[in-house]
Amino acid sequence: MTTLSASPFIVDSIWQRTRTSALVQITSLTALTVLSAQIVIPLPFTPIPLTMQTFAILFGAAVIGPVRSLIAQFAYLLLAAVGLPVLAGNKAGIEAIFGATAGYLFAFLVASYVVGLLAKKITTKRIQGVLVGYLVGSLIIYAMGATWLAFYTGKGFYYALLNGVVPFLIGDAIKAALAVSLLPVSWRLINK
Repeated sequence: MTTLSASPFIVDSIWQRTRTSALVQITSLTALTVLSAQIVIPLPFTPIPLTMQTFAILFGAAVIGPVRSLIAQFAYLLLAAVGLPVLAGNKAGIEAIFGATAGYLFAFLVASYVVGLLAKKITTKRIQGVLVGYLVGSLIIYAMGATWLAFYTGKGFYYALLNGVVPFLIGDAIKAALAVSLLPVSWRLINK
């Protein structure tokens, strides 16, 4: 049996890389994204709900890497496109995908890939590496999400910042703290 301890991804340190393991990892992250989308705190002043998706997506990307996490997010959007109620608030379909949250949804693809790449370059065994990945991923999601929200609502970028970024900063800081604490702890448990 080959050990892959040189890999920057947690799953590769505990599980031999095979097509089956990759499929299980992709399916697991897709399922985690679906479940995290159902943890919804509606905010009455914005069409964008507060969910646990950003945590699941960014944490998952650091755990399984860029390609597998990108495929998982593509699968998530595909499930929604074919009508399964996997989006926040049990929404589904093309109309829901291209609604007010479209920029965030498509940003999940980009952010998962970029965070996975960063996990290869910057070790996720240390707090700084996890924090850099989470911040970059969050910035991608905010930028794409707010840009689309401004376009979709026609209310401009200031509206999009006030309703699509600012309300989520505290929640995302808490999610970042969770990721920063979980990844290094996971590495320590694996390396025992």
